[in-house]
This record gives sequence, C-alpha cells and structure tokens, in this order.
Amino acid sequence: MRKVKPEELPALLNQGVKVVDVRPADKRHTPLPFPAEWVPLEKIQAGEHHLPKVPLLLVCEKGLISQVAALYLEAEGYEAMSLEGGLQALTEGS
Repeated sequence: MRKVKPEELPALLNQGVKVVDVRPADKRHTPLPFPAEWVPLEKIQAGEHHLPKVPLLLVCEKGLISQVAALYLEAEGYEAMSLEGGLQALTEGS
C-alpha cells in the first residue's frame, strides 16, 4: 500500500485519482478540500463498497483508518493509496 504525502496530492488529483473518504459518520467533522465519495471502513471490510477498479486515494482524519481500508481493497485487487497523516496533515501544512 502506497502512502501519499500531502504535497503529492495536487498531482494525483490532476491525474483524476478517485478520492474515497473512509471516516465513520460520527467522525466526518473536517470538510474535504476536494471531491470525494464517502464509503465508511465497515462497508469496505464487508465488501459492500461498489467502488470502480480505478486508482483510489483513501482519506481519513489521521491516516490510520485509510491505511486499513487500503489493505482491504488491495486484497481485492485494487490500486489503493492512503493519505499519509490524513486530513490533519493537510490542515497543518497550510
């Protein structure tokens, strides 16, 4: 599973990577600065995500839940990446 550094994000977004917000509903306080589909980790673990087989960038608050989700998706044959440090790393860097 590839960890994406916050400074790599603009290039990935320009390339059209699909962003997936994997935070649980009660943790979705930080708004996203880019379009994303919301698919909580539980749905990914259960295989109930219906995500297309395209490169995916998974995001969460601190980067831990997205790493777990990426591992599940990789096991299903997806190209899955996790935003290192999560959304907090984006707000700290600005």
